[in-house]
Amino acid sequence: MATYKISGPQTIVEKEVLSEVYKLIGYDTNPGGTFPTGGSMSNFMSLVIARDKVDLKIKEKGGAQNLVAYTSENSHYSIDKNASFAGIGKANVRHINSDEYGKISVSEFKKQVQLDLSRGLTPFYLNATAGTTVLCAFDNIRELASVCQEHNIWLHLDGAFGGSVIFSEKYNHLVDGISQTDSFCFNAHKTLGAPLSTSVLAVKDKRDLYNSFNNNANYLYQTHNEEFNLGQTSFECGRRNNALKLWTMWKAIGTNGIANIVEKGFKLADIARDYVKNNSDYKLYSFGESLSICFNYKDFDPEDLCKKLYESNTLMVGFGNFKDKRFVRLVIVNCENSSKELTQFFATLEAFANHNNDLIKKM
Repeated sequence: MATYKISGPQTIVEKEVLSEVYKLIGYDTNPGGTFPTGGSMSNFMSLVIARDKVDLKIKEKGGAQNLVAYTSENSHYSIDKNASFAGIGKANVRHINSDEYGKISVSEFKKQVQLDLSRGLTPFYLNATAGTTVLCAFDNIRELASVCQEHNIWLHLDGAFGGSVIFSEKYNHLVDGISQTDSFCFNAHKTLGAPLSTSVLAVKDKRDLYNSFNNNANYLYQTHNEEFNLGQTSFECGRRNNALKLWTMWKAIGTNGIANIVEKGFKLADIARDYVKNNSDYKLYSFGESLSICFNYKDFDPEDLCKKLYESNTLMVGFGNFKDKRFVRLVIVNCENSSKELTQFFATLEAFANHNNDLIKKM
């Protein structure tokens, strides 16, 4: 996918899919995009672009000094790794506290920016999240955008988990204000069920993408301009035509069909959440309009319960943490499931826990 000479019409497939994504998120002036390998790579590329936006000389001479990046305490673990890769340093990533619903606290973000400015540092990047990994919380984009615009901070929205709500008129309010971001990513191979890997990175101004990732290569870029030589705006050179996976899905079922996938996921989450809420043996820790159902069953230690379920080949489910709470974490990402599978999940968990009551740790 590096050049039109190599990939031919597949270049147009990628560009066409991206153009439709731009319309959904409101990037309507001079947008650009690419298909990285996943959310981690998308986040990394956005961080590099933001770094170079501060000073393009960093790309040539290095020396990313006094730059400070921000993210939620609930954000994806790739943010810290990416800061080390980009020369920012993990110590220069501020993990902002969240509210009771797992959303990044806008007031805490403002305070930290002011504190860093008073120390002579340069705030340059905020990673907001559409669907945090544990609670599936959606950050308040409009309020965060206002702060970022005031201080010239690049606003990236990591929607690897929940960003597919852009396809649904019923749930796209969860990313209200997305057009005010500088970059956005989502993984169709998660909640949409597309094959691995189908990850999209969109940037409001394609010049920023080009400035960070173009590089001279006369042996490679011999025909056409950078509009069709996609290696000029991607991290990889040789890469699969991942756009084809989303293109075929979109052509087959349309935007409404993809919206139905998104909405069925939320419907299944509602069914699971209602089961927990209506059963006195459970305690619910998550909230509505979330694809993560976080709960505890009776007084069983969630970590030990999940471990023993796994080791006994009974059930595979993970646990999560939020502030000082730990719980079982059921994530709804497969719309091929039905209420039958959810009922079976809870019945299996309950039967195993009660049968092994003396072997599982208690809280």
